[in-house]
Amino acid sequence: MTNQHYLDKDLDSEFLKQGRIDPITSEKIEEGHTIVICAACKSAFFIESWEYLGENHCNQTETLTQIPKAKNLFLEAKPLEYLPFLFKKGNQDVDNTIHSLLENGIIGMIFFAFISLLTAIAVLIGSITTPIVALLCVVGMIGTTTHYLNKKTSTTFIKREINQNKATHIAFDMKAQGITIKKKVQKQTIKFEDIKELNYFIEYIASTGTDDFNKSALTLQIIYYKDEKKKRTTITTHYTLLHSEEILKWSDFLEQLPYNLKVMNVR
Repeated sequence: MTNQHYLDKDLDSEFLKQGRIDPITSEKIEEGHTIVICAACKSAFFIESWEYLGENHCNQTETLTQIPKAKNLFLEAKPLEYLPFLFKKGNQDVDNTIHSLLENGIIGMIFFAFISLLTAIAVLIGSITTPIVALLCVVGMIGTTTHYLNKKTSTTFIKREINQNKATHIAFDMKAQGITIKKKVQKQTIKFEDIKELNYFIEYIASTGTDDFNKSALTLQIIYYKDEKKKRTTITTHYTLLHSEEILKWSDFLEQLPYNLKVMNVR
């Protein structure tokens, strides 16, 4: 059941003061609108936007029965609590494609070295073996292409653990009122007021049958203003693997974010 809320000027004045933006249309949510609030990330949607999403957000369909009350998230400066899963900078899909290309590049070199050897033998023995070499070339090319296509769609990423020394750690920073990103000794804090948009996408990874796992791939993209005049933006993208029990921790992270921050599940 979808819980809908008709916004009243007097009854919902505190919520209206937050200046919420619909993540789909980017329009301001105002009195007289009917909205739905995602139970996982607390994002508010026009009822039309919610229906456009198939009544699904954050990989779930639950909605809040009541409009959340505004609260001060920064009363206590707690120590940084980094998310328990490690991130890697970049894009997961691109990394997988490069990984597959490298694998198939090595296979291709071995294959063509083999064909070159057969060709040399054909020249030494005579023209009788030439049709055989040609047939082997065709079969080999078909096999290599099939292997490449299968490898490109495989989940090679799930078999590679992120190196602890090269990993990126991300935390909700209450003291600095932002998101802190740390890699070794380097640390960067992106303040909430500078974040234009925070996008994320969680994709379930099915088991191949040989691995015993239940994982999802999480991609996080933060678009933020780099200059004080907020005219120039930059993008930082990270990805990681989530075990099934860690998805709840990611939901908790989203829940800690300010309500007026534009958070979007982009797929």
